Amino acid sequence: MNNLSVTKSNYLIEARYKLPVQAQKLVIACLGKVDPRHEIPREITMTASEFSELMGIDIKNAHRELYKAADKLYQSDIIIHENGEEIELRWVQEKAKKLKDEAAVRLVWSDRVLRYISQIRGNFTSYKLRNIAELQSSHSIRIYELLMRFTDTGDREIFLDDFKSILGILDKYPEFKILNRAVIKPAIQELNQRSDLIISCTPIKHGRTVEKLRFEFKQNKQMKLDV
Repeated sequence: MNNLSVTKSNYLIEARYKLPVQAQKLVIACLGKVDPRHEIPREITMTASEFSELMGIDIKNAHRELYKAADKLYQSDIIIHENGEEIELRWVQEKAKKLKDEAAVRLVWSDRVLRYISQIRGNFTSYKLRNIAELQSSHSIRIYELLMRFTDTGDREIFLDDFKSILGILDKYPEFKILNRAVIKPAIQELNQRSDLIISCTPIKHGRTVEKLRFEFKQNKQMKLDV
């Protein structure tokens, strides 16, 4: 399992949503188990032992974290922009079935989400699951995925409002210095310590106001594992 890859349509990478870190990890762990080049079954089962192994979660707490993550996934929606249209959808079709005898959950992907994770042929982003397994912040995971779209250049500029919208915090942190202190700096510090990337972030101003963020990144060769 150490070599599993996660693949998402870029529409999903750039989507607007806010999930707790364990719910994000549940999505990522499920995607790591499937081959997106082929048709993915609508139902997928994740056991607590798999969740623990894939995402670095203490096995003693894995079943509780798994159940809580599944509940949060059911409660959360996503906003996707495709072909000039804003689409609001759900991650899962129904509340996850908790298989307590097996310490597992069974998820049923929504029809719309299935389009962005199944039979993907182009316009997608892939990365090794192991490179984000140790992250403890939902913001760190989202930033990692946003940057991995641009691995060819190691450079990404994004409007500040778009960045906040994608992370689900558009209505928070009105002052950049607070956003920087509470979200950006801690996420970059964690990514530099626990992922395979070395990242820097430079604010770009228009006049006196921060308008964009520029992320520059490269692979941390000390963290790199053989494929």
